[in-house]
Amino acid sequence: MEKLSAILGLKSEPISSRRKADLAVPALRPPGPAVSDDEPPMKAFTFTILFMLAACATAAAPGLPAAPVAPPPLAAALSPAERATGFVLDEPSPQAMGPNLKLWATHYHTPIVQASPETISAAFPLIGRKGDAISPPLLQRDWCEAALQGSVSIRQGAKATAYVYVDSDGPEQTNCDEFLGSLSDGVKTATRRARFMAVSHPLGCGVRNLPLMPFRTIAVDPSVIPLESVIFVPELRGRHFKLNDRELIHDGYLFAGDRGGAIKGKHIDVFLIDDQYAPLEELFASTDSRTFEAHVIDDDDPMAAAVKASQSSSCEPIAP
Repeated sequence: MEKLSAILGLKSEPISSRRKADLAVPALRPPGPAVSDDEPPMKAFTFTILFMLAACATAAAPGLPAAPVAPPPLAAALSPAERATGFVLDEPSPQAMGPNLKLWATHYHTPIVQASPETISAAFPLIGRKGDAISPPLLQRDWCEAALQGSVSIRQGAKATAYVYVDSDGPEQTNCDEFLGSLSDGVKTATRRARFMAVSHPLGCGVRNLPLMPFRTIAVDPSVIPLESVIFVPELRGRHFKLNDRELIHDGYLFAGDRGGAIKGKHIDVFLIDDQYAPLEELFASTDSRTFEAHVIDDDDPMAAAVKASQSSSCEPIAP
């Protein structure tokens, strides 16, 4: 009975030191404020339960850090066309590569010019298929450059319109021989009679309304490299260049999206953004005595399909 009274706190005398030692088990005491050994055990137990309930309520209170959440999903992988646009395609499989063509290359671009001032009398507009003027007048040098390169972008105030060469069936416009160097007489004659059309793409179009894509489009001789085929140049892969202020590394693929009167045999013409920035000169300004390895890639190869998918069909004729 005395034991029961002591346990229930009914006896006022302090518990003996030996009995305190028997009852004290600090390692098993729940967390919370320390409880005096002189307090009755039932009170200590009750206080501990209340402390734990308060702790649970505090943990659920608003305004405190929430439990960790799952990380957001990874960004979607690039599509094959996006990889082609970024020049990050994988190498072709050996089985997809045709014979070594041993090509040599030059490069061309779309001149960006201003319309001739009205005070200049010796200026020449581009003419269309009907023989009518379709552009503002250009200085003779600009007109001849447009005819030689096969495309031009003409700025007039804040507006710019691109024009591309369509044929040499027009009347003779002006003599460009002084700007054409050692090109053949046939090319010089055709240049004087060049006719054009306006197009929607800012840099112009190649054949079949294919847009001219810097560092990707090439003009070819279709009897050697079929139009719209993809070729792979191992020596080009891994080479650094800039496009639209971005540093890029070429994946080695080129696209036969254009042709030119002076492009014959195993000569290709690589389209660049302008003639002020022409990197990779050892490749893109080579000669028939300095060739490089190149292979037409099978149409069903995934890398060739990706290059073709990246060719926008937005390059359409427009009314001038």
